[in-house]
Amino acid sequence: MNNGSFLRSRKFRHGSTAALLTAFLIAVVVIINITFTALAQKYMWYTDMTTEKLYTLSPEAIELMDTSFKKVEAERGEEIKVEIIFCDEKDNLMAETTQRYVLETALQLQTEFPDIIDVKFIDVWTNPSAVDKYRANAHSNIFSTNVIVASGTEFRVYALQAFYVFSDADSTTPWSYNGEKKLASGILACIQAESPIACFTMNHGEAFYDREFLYLMEDAGYKLQQLDLATEEIPEDCRMLITYKPQSDFLVKDKFSDISEIAKLDAYLDATNAYMVFLDPQTPVLNNLEEYLEEWGVVFDRVTDDAGINYSYTIKDTTKSLTVDGYTIQGDYTLNGLGASITTDMRDVAYPPKVIFQNAMSISYAKNYDSIYYEDEEDATKNYWYGTYYSNGVSRSIYDIFLSSPNAEAFANGEKVESASTLDPFKLMTVTRESRMVDNTNADYSYVLACGSTQFLSQDMLQSPTYGNTDVLLSAMRSMGKELVTVGLKHKPFASTDIDTITTQQANQYTVVLTAVPTAIIFGLGIFVMVRRKYA
Repeated sequence: MNNGSFLRSRKFRHGSTAALLTAFLIAVVVIINITFTALAQKYMWYTDMTTEKLYTLSPEAIELMDTSFKKVEAERGEEIKVEIIFCDEKDNLMAETTQRYVLETALQLQTEFPDIIDVKFIDVWTNPSAVDKYRANAHSNIFSTNVIVASGTEFRVYALQAFYVFSDADSTTPWSYNGEKKLASGILACIQAESPIACFTMNHGEAFYDREFLYLMEDAGYKLQQLDLATEEIPEDCRMLITYKPQSDFLVKDKFSDISEIAKLDAYLDATNAYMVFLDPQTPVLNNLEEYLEEWGVVFDRVTDDAGINYSYTIKDTTKSLTVDGYTIQGDYTLNGLGASITTDMRDVAYPPKVIFQNAMSISYAKNYDSIYYEDEEDATKNYWYGTYYSNGVSRSIYDIFLSSPNAEAFANGEKVESASTLDPFKLMTVTRESRMVDNTNADYSYVLACGSTQFLSQDMLQSPTYGNTDVLLSAMRSMGKELVTVGLKHKPFASTDIDTITTQQANQYTVVLTAVPTAIIFGLGIFVMVRRKYA
């Protein structure tokens, strides 16, 4: 055979050209793939295909961070720097699903705020001393799964479990991702000049069977502390005081006691602070505490029988209940006044979240408060009722936050005692504000929020992505406590991956279709190309 002729032949020239072209294209594709992968990892070029947008930083989180950074920098007069430190190598984190979720959220925060947030990686196995300054004490451990949020001298150390939501029935398998909110709350807590304290009164039979509310307070940036008012003073930096489901009364100074818990509470609220109290129909009559709350316009509704026994109102509404018995009711938002201002952001959406009051006792305004009807001269829909009191330089006003529907009824001792109406629904949650003038033009305020349902704080209500109970509390903290809080950031439930709703026959059919159809299409295209080339 003549090699020279073969090298000059059309078959060789076309074949070698095709081979070279193929090799070149493969090389180009590999180079592009390597380059794009590197750039994608650096600049977060990803498309979130999950229906829950697990990997996507929400617009609410971006807006909250941006607003908070600008506010704190303006107050400090200097730039903020935040570090999010992972205690393992990046490749190891990316290889483990639950850690990767948190890392992806942190990297997106870094991408969104590159001048402020810096994501770092420290391998605590090979370099444990690098995180010594983040240990709460000499004996605390930091593991490879921990995540540290730090700014200046402030820091928070989180376990991996903190970024997920678990059910009571299964504390090992998360059902929802809460990383966005947890990282945001950690950042807010660290950039504040001083973390405020939230105190929970104790030794009156208070008990949190569900700890979700405590986690929520921590996420809001508060340091939590139990407080025995009988033996301790309220800390000067306490900004929020909470009483939850007390079973015995607060002390007052009398012939039996030289101690007055009520006096301490009153002095605390004189210093422009905030107080939350949660009772329910099963709460016994607490004369001292309730008399003091009456000074703030709050009266928990009860009826007294001929024998002098008090029975609490329990609100029932079968038209707006989640349960057949009618006692787990959806509250109606108030649309005007101070109470409405707390829920403005919640209502500023197409479908405001349902806010649920289970086993609720209603609230009335105290008799010494004047009922005022505010009328807007231009828009009658902005009219509303509120209560007001003024005496000896003390000015207080009480407003509704949530009401029952006009169809609700109140039961006490098993009997119906009152019915709601369009003009007079039952009050489920109220807020009272005391105003005092700082100077001739500026005022400062103290607040008391009262709620007639302790189940409002249950884990089922606060963990649910459907109900708005969590956002109500966070919004109230923002309004009353004047703190930066993670309002509007929700956890993201994982989609169900169960396929046990299809039969084995259906599963086999899906397998055949998904296997055979693509193969047939490719085979047909191959034949079509061969025939065309043969007769071209």
